[in-house]
Amino acid sequence: MFASSEVDGFSKSGGLADVARALPLHLKSLGHDVRIVTPFYRLIPEKHKTSTIIPSLGVPMGSEEIWCTVRHKDLEGNVDGKTISVPVYFIEHKHHFFRHGYYGDGSQAYPDNASRFGFFSKAVLQICRALDWTPDIFHSNDWHTALVPFYLKQTQLENADFIKSRSVLTIHNAGYQGGAPGIFRHSLGIPLENFVLEMFEDYGHLNLLKGGINFADQVNTVSPGYAEELRTPLGSHGLHETYLRKGKNFSGILNGCDYDEWNPETDPHLPANFSAKDLAGKKECKQELQRLYGLPESSSIPIIGMVSRLTMQKGFDHLIPAMRGILRMDVQVVVLGSGEPWIANAFDQLQKEFSDKLGWYNGYNNELAHLIEAGSDMFLMPSLYEPCGLNQMYSLRYGTLPIVRRVGGLKDTVLQYDESTGKGNGFIFNDPTSASVNNTVSWAVNTFYERPVHFRKMVKAAMKQRFTWKTAAKKYVALYQKSLN
Repeated sequence: MFASSEVDGFSKSGGLADVARALPLHLKSLGHDVRIVTPFYRLIPEKHKTSTIIPSLGVPMGSEEIWCTVRHKDLEGNVDGKTISVPVYFIEHKHHFFRHGYYGDGSQAYPDNASRFGFFSKAVLQICRALDWTPDIFHSNDWHTALVPFYLKQTQLENADFIKSRSVLTIHNAGYQGGAPGIFRHSLGIPLENFVLEMFEDYGHLNLLKGGINFADQVNTVSPGYAEELRTPLGSHGLHETYLRKGKNFSGILNGCDYDEWNPETDPHLPANFSAKDLAGKKECKQELQRLYGLPESSSIPIIGMVSRLTMQKGFDHLIPAMRGILRMDVQVVVLGSGEPWIANAFDQLQKEFSDKLGWYNGYNNELAHLIEAGSDMFLMPSLYEPCGLNQMYSLRYGTLPIVRRVGGLKDTVLQYDESTGKGNGFIFNDPTSASVNNTVSWAVNTFYERPVHFRKMVKAAMKQRFTWKTAAKKYVALYQKSLN
């Protein structure tokens, strides 16, 4: 049973939704019985026709029982040319899930998120009881479903239900931990003996992710590099001791990339397609990108692209101070993203100063995101931390060389350029400083102009790189087997 607070095709706010779609489809293609459970959010019934399979499901929470409805619709996707269907169960509860946002109202998180997703986590077990189906593995994702391993262990202590089942918790972004006032433990059914430093307690508050890590049989994150960082005080968001205690039961599995969606040879969003053997279409994409952003049209000027949430995590604290230096180079920069107002305001100001060099779109547009990947020469990701990262994978496939910080999944997927041989597929820096960003962008731009043979060699190498969901799915199967053994 794959439990996720969002699933691409039904609900999405970030990369978790992509994984919650792709991984179950690929697990099913390998012959496993996989089912997904997710909340029935307000907008889902407007876009999808679902059927009711459990009209009334009771979910015991603390001293009360909360009632909900369970709906169903199959998730369909293409894997290796075959159509795969995975059942999706939706938990319908109007008070908890018929809201304007998944986790907040746009300005702040909902204060009852612990109750909302604690209820959802308990409902995951109740659905299985109602369907008389016993999964071998309960696979939960991030803090929203981190209580599933705890509730599973509590159930196993009380009766024989799910006695042979095991739990896996995947952490997609350890910076979000599901903190809540300690008083919430009563409604969530967390006994006082579990409200201790080694389990759920965190400076007098509840930390749902921390508790989930403790109770899960196996814990993993979405790249080996990020798993390494989470074991350190600097990179763990305060939980390094919790990760270290898991020992060999904590690991990293690199996410896959959806190459059906992100393929320059077949991408329907582009004015022209291209391949590693014939890059003519990439020049057309570059010209169209310049035209759309109102920049001077020239194939000889390198374009640096960015598609990003505008948040501190993505490295804008050290990028914004470096932008004027970058824009004084002989380059063009195109940016697509939305998020924190101060970052958007900074780009507004920079665009006024460098109108012939900076193209900036405040928001998100999928077609434009594809064009930026295809039409740019380089792609900038100066992340403070990056659990896995997908845009660098897209960039490699489109022959757009990544400029990245050596963190998380970025260091697992991008190979440093070697000036002596021309090998590599990108440009990497270590320190989260404006000087490091500026120097590395300067190095990349200099390589474009002064070592074009090396640059083209790197483009060819980048386009051959593959990070598939089939590979990732097989590693998850091995993780499931490890938890069962």
